[in-house]
Amino acid sequence: MKGSFSRLSFVVAVMALPGGAAMGQEVPEGWHLQEEDMGGYIDLNLAWYEPGSGDVKAAISCQKGYADVVVTIYVDGPASDTPVAVALEKDGTRFAFESPVSDYNGYSVGTITSFGPELTALLQGGFAVSLDGVAHGDFGAKSGKEEIDRILEACPAG
Repeated sequence: MKGSFSRLSFVVAVMALPGGAAMGQEVPEGWHLQEEDMGGYIDLNLAWYEPGSGDVKAAISCQKGYADVVVTIYVDGPASDTPVAVALEKDGTRFAFESPVSDYNGYSVGTITSFGPELTALLQGGFAVSLDGVAHGDFGAKSGKEEIDRILEACPAG
C-alpha cells in the first residue's frame, strides 16, 4: 500500500509534537499550520498554541493526499491505561472518542480519524473540549482560518 510506512512514521512524529514551547519562540494564541516535506510526503500539523508559554494545547495532523487525521489534545497527566472520554463540541455538533492518557513527549489523548462532517464543522467553527465531562479548553476558529482551510483541502475525507 503506497505510503503506509510513511503514514506510520507520520503518526509517530505527530505524537512527538511537543506540548511545550513552540520552536523556541512566542507564538500568538490560536491555530498555526506547519508543513514539512518528508521525502516526497507533505506532513501538515495544525497546532493550537497558548499565548505567552507557546504550549501546544491541541493538534490536528495529516499527510497530504491521505484521509487519516490524528487528533491530539494535550492534558496535564498523569499517564493512565484507563480510557478518558474526550468530546469536542459546539452548538449540538459533537466529535467524541476514548483514549488513554499517553506520556510521550507530553501527556496527551488522541485518535486517528478522518475529516468527517462533524470534525470539519468543529474545526471551522471552533469547539470546546471536555475530558470525562469536565471542561478542558476552548479552541476558536477566528485565528488560522486560511490554515484550517489548507489542511482540510490537503487531507480529504476520502
